[in-house]
Amino acid sequence: MAVDPTSSDLVAAARVFAGRDVFGLVWIDAQLIVRARYGQKTDFIAPDRPLTDSVIPFIGMEELILNLQHDPAQSLELPGVVIVTGADTQIRYNLTLYWSPEEANYLLLVARASIDAGLEIELLRHVRARLMAEAEIKAKSDELARANRDLEDFAAIISHDLKAPMRALQYRTDDVEAALAANRVDDARAEVGWIRAQSRRMSSMLTSLLDYSSVGRKSQAIETVDSGALARAIVSSLPHGRGGIAITVEGDWPVIETLKAPLDLVLRNLTDNAIKHHDLPAGNVWLSCRDSGTSLVICVRDDGPGIAPEHAQAVFLAFRTLKTGDDRVEAGIGMGLALVDRTVESVGGSITLRAGAAGGRGAAFEVAWPKKLKL
Repeated sequence: MAVDPTSSDLVAAARVFAGRDVFGLVWIDAQLIVRARYGQKTDFIAPDRPLTDSVIPFIGMEELILNLQHDPAQSLELPGVVIVTGADTQIRYNLTLYWSPEEANYLLLVARASIDAGLEIELLRHVRARLMAEAEIKAKSDELARANRDLEDFAAIISHDLKAPMRALQYRTDDVEAALAANRVDDARAEVGWIRAQSRRMSSMLTSLLDYSSVGRKSQAIETVDSGALARAIVSSLPHGRGGIAITVEGDWPVIETLKAPLDLVLRNLTDNAIKHHDLPAGNVWLSCRDSGTSLVICVRDDGPGIAPEHAQAVFLAFRTLKTGDDRVEAGIGMGLALVDRTVESVGGSITLRAGAAGGRGAAFEVAWPKKLKL
């Protein structure tokens, strides 16, 4: 519907201001076609053409403009829009668009942008830049906090788990010297054997800790991985307990794009854990996989002694080992499951401990390994 700009006293008053070049007025119909304009400040807007032909910043905002019809109290403002005139002169305008339900038309108010408006825009830019800088600082601060927690954990472990063994090594070294001086060779050999075993334990603990603290910080490339071939290679590389542990790979193991090293770590640790903690000369471990759409659901299940529900969370803590036979969680090297938990979390997955075989025995660790990794 065409609009008569002289149809009301209010518009007439507006025309007075527009005639004095205070601002310009443009009438646009519901289809966003320019139907009338008034004032020199609207000379850049072509009549009987879509509004977006003349005011390019409105392109892509059609939905916002149409939404004004549902809430006439609202307006759409574009401050500080630069318009190039025919004389190649750049003029900055503030554009405000309203919906008039009485006239069933839009009204565009065109006003010259003041210096204050320009300063406001510049201030908004500075505020936005500061907010982005603060967000970056917070992210780095969070990363530093995580690093500090890792260092605190490392210091606590050094203090609690390594200082005492170091003292014991010193005492045992003194015992070796005393045994050799007394020509007690067998006693000296026994002490050396104990020292060797304790040294291996300390080395294993340190290596596991360093691996644990570095997961999630390595830059690793995504590659094509045959998950089934990876599972079978891991099984063939592990000792099967006392020779009586049968390991079966079953289910649908697809070829996926993922990080191979973390997936290898998870499968290897879960399988090795199931073998080491089996309490019978003969037993079974099953590795299965199914595609849930967004993730691979990998399950490592055994028919060993199982894990009591009250220990379901404790087994994922660093340096905790479930003692087979007496169902107790004690301090030990115990980094395998903690490392698995941290690795799965670092790629955006999850791990759950479930019941294993029938009859109350066995444990099953179910891993949701996302196809789209969270890096």
